[in-house]
Amino acid sequence: MTKYTRANARTLDWIRAAFLATFIAVALVVMPFFPTPLIVALALATGAIALFSPSLAALFVVIVAGIPVLAADFVVGILFLIVGLAATQYLTANRAEGFLVIAAAVLAVVLHAEWGVAVLAGYLLGSASGAVTAAIACVLIETAGLLLGVDAIGTLSVGGTSPGFLAFASAPDAALGFGWLGSAVAAAEPGRVLDALLGARNAVLLAVQPLIWAGGAIIGGLFRRPGAPRIRAVVGVGVGVLAVGAVSSAALAALGHTPAAGLLALTAGASLLAGVAVTAASEWLFPRSAIPTAAPATATPPTHGLRTEDADVDELLGLIASAEDELATKHTTEAVVLITDMKSFSRMTEEVGSVESAKIVQRHRDLLLPLIDRHGGAGKSTGGDGLVAAFGDPADAIAAAAEMQRRLTAFAEEHELPATVAVRIGIARGEVVLDRGGRPFLGAALNLAARVMDLADGGRVLAEKSVWAASGYERCHDHGAFRLKNIRRPVEVVEILWAEGMEPMTITRDEPS
Repeated sequence: MTKYTRANARTLDWIRAAFLATFIAVALVVMPFFPTPLIVALALATGAIALFSPSLAALFVVIVAGIPVLAADFVVGILFLIVGLAATQYLTANRAEGFLVIAAAVLAVVLHAEWGVAVLAGYLLGSASGAVTAAIACVLIETAGLLLGVDAIGTLSVGGTSPGFLAFASAPDAALGFGWLGSAVAAAEPGRVLDALLGARNAVLLAVQPLIWAGGAIIGGLFRRPGAPRIRAVVGVGVGVLAVGAVSSAALAALGHTPAAGLLALTAGASLLAGVAVTAASEWLFPRSAIPTAAPATATPPTHGLRTEDADVDELLGLIASAEDELATKHTTEAVVLITDMKSFSRMTEEVGSVESAKIVQRHRDLLLPLIDRHGGAGKSTGGDGLVAAFGDPADAIAAAAEMQRRLTAFAEEHELPATVAVRIGIARGEVVLDRGGRPFLGAALNLAARVMDLADGGRVLAEKSVWAASGYERCHDHGAFRLKNIRRPVEVVEILWAEGMEPMTITRDEPS
């Protein structure tokens, strides 16, 4: 399954938090139970929780809103909490988007923008999830209308009987002391609740309206396509809103409930405005884009765990044996590969001992792997004293290598490490197989980078000339073309001069071609 991310995601988090805070504040004002200072505090708490966990904020909203309902009628309050807490398990997936859509529907029906929210449910959540969520929202609003005893809410026909079953006219005495709970339990009459829910005058409309909303969500979901023309989504959602309005009006007229023409026009205008505005903001301010992945993953692996890397190898070997086509299409790509090696590692081990050598190796990993991450690469240990990483951009690979050498030099001076501790780096570009974390596993680019690295001394960075040319990095020395072991074609090699005043090395291991 393709995963997506949104631009300006942090701003979207703040908008989500503000919306949930506003929603609970409006709900608590409508149900006069909590004193005003406490309503403000609860709204602020909801927003704060939503910034860190929208799912937890949704649960908090259900619990806080359930207390006034319990005070009005104990049976309805218990049902509200049971249904609300159960529904949030489904509705709070993916940053609580489903819960937010239902909350928006509740506010929209009061503001006469309900048709817009029905279509937006599909646009925001996808046709399937959006249709279910839109239908749930419609049923919940209808149920609330029946319990409140109203005939209609916006353009939604409810068919409730006045004076209704729930009354929020006044809060109980000492509301926050919960002394009212005992009398609420004693007055509970489940039969009356059932009569109120079954007493709708037009049951057919109650069934048809959620279907119309679900149909609108399906239309909206057709325009949830990252990469498609943005205006297409805006126009499509607008057309969907008008379609839902037309079908709703026809159904209401056919089944004996015709709202005033002014109300229908107001709902059409408000819904169209809401649908177009939200879609335009989503497309231009918070566009969705696919997260590039080198291979499918069932879980997020630890960043640099050797045990996970071994598991990746086992998985890839199995894929090679049983699904070569899948490997070729989902794991193999072209990338810039960077590989490092600690020069004279064996001699260092003899000089300082195995334990101290292991500590030095670990320190150098701790220094270099974060630098690879910071420059957009995906790196891991080679299992010994080296590292290997894949980059999408040559400039990122060259910049990472230069910073790695500068950081190692500064660290060695600060900690008086042995002079033998020096890392050489090779960089090349070509086809490579990546593991689940997007790190090099095998391939021509990996082999070529290793051969280029073999030419280097400690503290040096050598790169395939084509990689340097595409990077825009200025300071370098062209060493010419070399015939490298197991590489058919001559390879042009340049040295990255990563420090001011740095002189190029002399390559003596192989003869230029």
